[in-house]
Amino acid sequence: MGKLIALEINSFKSWSGRHTIQFGDSYFTSVIGPNGSGKSNTMDAISFVLGIKSSHLRSTHLKDLIYRGRVLKQSKINADGTAVDDDGDEEGDANSDAEAGADDEEAETQTSTQRSDPQSAWVMALYEDDAGEEQHWKRSITATGQSEYRINNRVVSAKQYNEALEAENILIKARNFLVFQGDVESIANQNPRDLTRLIEQISGSLEYKAEYERLKAEKEKADEEQAYKLHQRRGINGEIKQYQQQKEELDRFTTTEEERDQAIVTHVLWKLFHFQRTIEDSAADIQKHQEELKEFRRNVQKYEDRLEEARREQTKVGKEVSKYEREIKRKEKAVEEKENALVPVDEKLDLTRKKVTAAASHLEERRKEYEEQKRLCQKHQNDLNTVEKSRQRWEDEWRAQQQQAGRELSEQDMQEYQRLQGEVYKRTGNDQTKLDNITRQLKTDEETVNSLKSKVESTEAQLNSLAGEVASLTERRNELNQTVKSTTKEIDAKKKAINALTSERERTNQKHRELDEKLAEVLRKLYDAADQQRASHKEANQRETVAQMKRIFPGVRGMVHQLCRPKQKKYEAAVVTALGRHWDSVVVDSEKAAKDCMAYLKDQRVGQMTFIPLDTIIHKQPNANLRGLHQGVRLAIDTIEFDTNVERAMSFACGNTIVTDSLKIARNLSYERNVDAKAVALDGTVIHKGGNMTGGAEPNDKKRRFEETEVENLRQLAEKFKADIDALPRGHKRQAEEEQLQSE
Repeated sequence: MGKLIALEINSFKSWSGRHTIQFGDSYFTSVIGPNGSGKSNTMDAISFVLGIKSSHLRSTHLKDLIYRGRVLKQSKINADGTAVDDDGDEEGDANSDAEAGADDEEAETQTSTQRSDPQSAWVMALYEDDAGEEQHWKRSITATGQSEYRINNRVVSAKQYNEALEAENILIKARNFLVFQGDVESIANQNPRDLTRLIEQISGSLEYKAEYERLKAEKEKADEEQAYKLHQRRGINGEIKQYQQQKEELDRFTTTEEERDQAIVTHVLWKLFHFQRTIEDSAADIQKHQEELKEFRRNVQKYEDRLEEARREQTKVGKEVSKYEREIKRKEKAVEEKENALVPVDEKLDLTRKKVTAAASHLEERRKEYEEQKRLCQKHQNDLNTVEKSRQRWEDEWRAQQQQAGRELSEQDMQEYQRLQGEVYKRTGNDQTKLDNITRQLKTDEETVNSLKSKVESTEAQLNSLAGEVASLTERRNELNQTVKSTTKEIDAKKKAINALTSERERTNQKHRELDEKLAEVLRKLYDAADQQRASHKEANQRETVAQMKRIFPGVRGMVHQLCRPKQKKYEAAVVTALGRHWDSVVVDSEKAAKDCMAYLKDQRVGQMTFIPLDTIIHKQPNANLRGLHQGVRLAIDTIEFDTNVERAMSFACGNTIVTDSLKIARNLSYERNVDAKAVALDGTVIHKGGNMTGGAEPNDKKRRFEETEVENLRQLAEKFKADIDALPRGHKRQAEEEQLQSE
């Protein structure tokens, strides 16, 4: 924003000659002072140099603004500093008269003391712009009463002068750069309309009011025409698009018919090929099963032969068991007889044992006596030895004495010695005899006892041998019986296992065939569904793009056809047609989400999409009167199921479209009863509001989109059948188990 630095005035109004007024560095300048000090003339000078007309400067002509000489009067100074002429008038009145301009009477009454008046005047403003550069704006009043404009001492036209001022945001017409005395109070007392007018005047927009009103009317008219033309264009584009779609649908229908015929031929050939292969495989399987049956029969015969052989073996073993039982009975009888025969032997044994016991007791007594006699004998022997030693010692001593004395034993002495020795033998001989007898008797008794013990031990060993033989035979008989029973049970168990394995194998084969048939049927349905549900590359990209936006932006709900489904299968074609161009529109929560999605589409360059923001979409309730028009008529929105959160979007997409049970009802409503609504028949035929009719087959893929759940169920069912088939036992394992059982 620039500022006014100074003002140079030459012969303007009350200023005679050239004067300079400095304003300082302030951007806001106030002109203040007492009455008659020249405030108004200063404001007029500023207004004049800035291009204000003379009518706003309290003058009729520009010449009135040129300084005129005044009559010199005698004045006196009052105590308050004011000058008063001789007549008592204040200087301020004189100045006010001078500022208002002298009239013709004053000109006639001027005295000769008045100087000659100047013929021109000018005011120059020294202005500093935003860049700090000083500009000189000068406006002069020529002798002819015309204005001359100069900028930096360069003569310019009034228009150029005003444009230069406007470039500095100084609007002459608006007078937005000066506030005169009393303007604030006057503005404060204005009503809103006048205040608005003043603001428009100050801003400079008032001069464009008429043009604005004219242009506004033209704009409204152009908007109406543009809306009408746009509506017409949309209708024409819609019809063109519809015709193009119909043409594409016709071409696609023709191509699809050809593909269908070719597919039918291929499918029939495929069926024939598979039937032929199935027949061949079945014939091979039948031949294989017949051979397996023969093998099974041979195996059964072999097992029957084994069973017969086992039975013969069982009979043979039974005979042997009977033989062993008879032998056991015979042995038992013999044992019993021997036991009976052994009764006297037992008695004898008991008697012998008693005798042995008695003999043992007697032997013990004799042994004791023997020990006693042996002790006595030992004692006597010791005594005898002592005596003998004494005798020998005496004899030796005696012989020594005799030898020393020269004497020897006489015959008489020897006889006495022998007599005494014989007496000794006589006294101990009886005891020696008794001892020898007792020793011999003891040896005899010991031999008898040993003999009896040997007999008893032999008899007991024989009894034990017979008892062991009987126990062995009994145990063998029991073992044979147990072996026969276990063999019989094992044979029965093997037969049951073979029968169970055979039944299980047959049941498994039957289950395998059933699952194969079911899997083939499901795969055939999936193949047909895949033919019917092939979507275009563009539609696949659209679905993928919407899925990406749903992951990125939380306010994305999905496409319209993904958020609704027909209540009944018969409404599919009608719903597809009723939704029309909104079929692939994307429903979002807010306008912001829609803008974010559009920015994403633009950044990714993936094409265009239509968005339906739930917060700003114009939601009009369907016309309830359309529900009761006919028994076979219902609103399109009543034929679909959807979440209540997207009701506004569905209402917007369906509008007042009605669905009729037949084309006849639709014609009656549109042509005869003039119902203002788009009518769609169940076969997809449309009668628009304008009366034009559209018909033909809708693409199968749009109809089939409602069956994606069914296709997914078929896929899951196929996976289940495959898992069940894989879970079934393998046939070769069962066959190996059967062969193993048969070999056993």
